[in-house]
This record gives sequence, C-alpha cells and structure tokens, in this order.
Amino acid sequence: MRNLGLLTLIVSVMVVIDALPAPLMLLSVVLFPEATAAVVGPYSGEIDASTVVFKFMTMIVFARWIYLAGKNLLDAGFTDLEFTPGWRIWWFAVPIACLFKPFQGMRELWNASHCNEAYDQGNGLVATWWGLWLLSRIVGSLAAAASSGPEGARMALLVQGVVDIALVAVVITMIRRIAAAQNQMSGPALEEVFA
Repeated sequence: MRNLGLLTLIVSVMVVIDALPAPLMLLSVVLFPEATAAVVGPYSGEIDASTVVFKFMTMIVFARWIYLAGKNLLDAGFTDLEFTPGWRIWWFAVPIACLFKPFQGMRELWNASHCNEAYDQGNGLVATWWGLWLLSRIVGSLAAAASSGPEGARMALLVQGVVDIALVAVVITMIRRIAAAQNQMSGPALEEVFA
C-alpha cells in the first residue's frame, strides 16, 4: 500500500491556495477599493485565468489522491467494492450522476479505509464535504450572476469565501483521516475485515 502522507499534504496546501482568491479579493475591495480597482482591475482577466488554471491543477492532484486511496484498498485485498479507483473520479464528469455518485464513491472509500464493512453507511464528515462541494458550485454560479454591481460583487465574494473556507477545512480533515486510517491498515486490522 502507498503512504498518502506527502500527497495528502500537497492536496491540503493546494485546496487552501485555491480557496484564497475570494476572501483576499473581498478584503482588498473592502479595505482598499480605489487601489484594488487601479491595480487589480486592469489584470482581472489574467487573474481569473490563472485562478481557473490553478483550480484545474488542484482538481487533477485531488483526483490523483482519490485514485491512489482507492488503489490502496484494492492492494489491501478489498474485492467487494462497488467503485473502482478510476470510476471514483469519472463520476464527477457524468451529468446527473455527478450529483450523487462521487459522494457514494467517497463514502465507500471512507468506510473501507476505516475497516467498516457497511460501505454504504452514512458518515457525517463525508456528507458535510459533499454538501459543501455542491453548495460551493451553486454559490459560484449564483455569485457570477449576482455580481452586476459593486455591492452584489462584495456579497458574492463574501458568500463564496465563507463556503470555500468551510469546504477547505472539511476536505483537509476528511483526506487526512482517510490517509491515517489507511496507514494503520495492516495485520490485525485487515484480518478483522476478512474474518
């Protein structure tokens, strides 16, 4: 089994950096509105593009983490899983199914990593992650539509920042606990699963 420690740290740092633009921009707009408009305004297109590129890179690294965590379960001998490591990722791209399948895949990953044989049993942390993930996507879409004036833009940045910060805290906690559970998965713990 692969130790996910370093990759977990990298994903954690990347999701933190990915969540920073909205709160930093809000802080900048509130504290220094003229300077922000003068300095950031002319480069807003480039800033938006680099934010999108970094978000895409974060998604790729997080997908790699999900894949390797799922591969660890297969390497540990879990043969009765519903989701393959690859399909845990691909479900994010399938219309309609993307609203529930990634959650089910992560829930299975969590439960199997914690040697819980009921793979479809609920977990509050995973459910919170998925709820915040969906909320972040919805808020992002609504924020783009509502940011027509300066006040709307501030409110959109505030809401997006709050949701993203909460999502980051939950993601980091979730992946660290899965990685820790997989690191402890050996000998007696694994034998109990197959007893």
